[in-house]
Amino acid sequence: MASSRLKVASAARSVPDWRTPKVLLAEAFRSSSWFGHDLIHRLRTERFEIFLTGHFAMWAGAAIVLPLLEYLWLFRSAWLLGFVTVGVAQCIVLAVALNLAHANRFEQSITLVCVGNWIAALGVTYVSPPLLPVMALLALVPVVFAEPYIRLQRGLVFTLITAGCVLAMAVVARFTPVTDAVEHAPRWLETAFIVVALPVNALHVMVIVWNNAAALRTSESQLAERATELAASRTRLITAADEERRRLERDLHDGAQQYLVALSVLIGLARNAESAKCRSLLTEASGLVDDAIAEIRRLAHGIYPPLLVSGGLGQALPALTAHAAVPVRLDMDGVGRHPPSVEAALYYCCSEALQNAAKHGGPATAVTVTVHQEDGLVAVTISDNGCGFDASARGLGLTNMTDRLSAIGGELSIDTAPGRGTRIIATVDTSGS
Repeated sequence: MASSRLKVASAARSVPDWRTPKVLLAEAFRSSSWFGHDLIHRLRTERFEIFLTGHFAMWAGAAIVLPLLEYLWLFRSAWLLGFVTVGVAQCIVLAVALNLAHANRFEQSITLVCVGNWIAALGVTYVSPPLLPVMALLALVPVVFAEPYIRLQRGLVFTLITAGCVLAMAVVARFTPVTDAVEHAPRWLETAFIVVALPVNALHVMVIVWNNAAALRTSESQLAERATELAASRTRLITAADEERRRLERDLHDGAQQYLVALSVLIGLARNAESAKCRSLLTEASGLVDDAIAEIRRLAHGIYPPLLVSGGLGQALPALTAHAAVPVRLDMDGVGRHPPSVEAALYYCCSEALQNAAKHGGPATAVTVTVHQEDGLVAVTISDNGCGFDASARGLGLTNMTDRLSAIGGELSIDTAPGRGTRIIATVDTSGS
């Protein structure tokens, strides 16, 4: 069953209704598998609505149009009008469910479809007990299809209700007396309906089952690839952290430590010097103290910018872009505070992207940085008009950016090509933080 953590697709429609079947067929042919992950999750809205439309057409044709034609031309009986009554009620239910799907309310929609389908299957079985095999399979179809759209607990409840519904239909078919209308109806009509409808429903159920099973296999494969990527990313991060510690050790040894050693020597000389000489030595020592403080501040700023601690991205990014080596236009209205790990990852991704633009973009490169947040999703877009590069050839900087974002569940998107600039989008979902 579907996990409750599975996010529902955006309510915005990706394609018009009339193009839905064409889009699904085109995606199936392009997919590595006809029963793949994409068709279930990337096209969730289209797949759901085409199912409802097909289910509506099936009930309208088999339970309304066909019985009415038989009533008018072959066999005038209230038995056929009973089919029409059940079919009309179920079509109304499906129309309401389709409107709910348009509003992206998948769980309510599929619940309504399942409940209506159970009642309709029981109704048809009561009207015509010999149709039990067809109705039993039909009762399974929406529940099997519902798996990606409902929570695990509700799915288990639906499974139990479906089993109870099939049992109730069996009881109705076994103990309901056969009416005179059914007894005197042409046997070939009933036989033809069962011969056609039974394999169609069986095929329908099997296609859905294989579709969901293939999507599960694809998801497992993707999770395995993701685990491998995270393991490699963790190794790179550990290596980078070790290299950064060694760099800090060198900077402290070659920078601040030298000032402190010189300061110690000057203080020792001043202790044994005459008063006039002592004053000049102390003045020189005071200058060394200032230099040591400046050096330590420079190192501390390189580790974690103070503005990022005190003011978040709203203060750190303007300072970063103001000191960039290329012209930068910054657009970040209404950006608030976020967890420190998120702010640090986005800040350093922006810093790395600006350095890359300055280093590889060319002399006339200009950059636009846009920060956008909505419903817990924070995205930093860095676009430049530079030379661009081959997106498949990622250097150390882009790898570090990817690793930083992956460590906090974010994503890095790169859109570039030689001669047309570069756009880098760093995205992090903070809704669960």
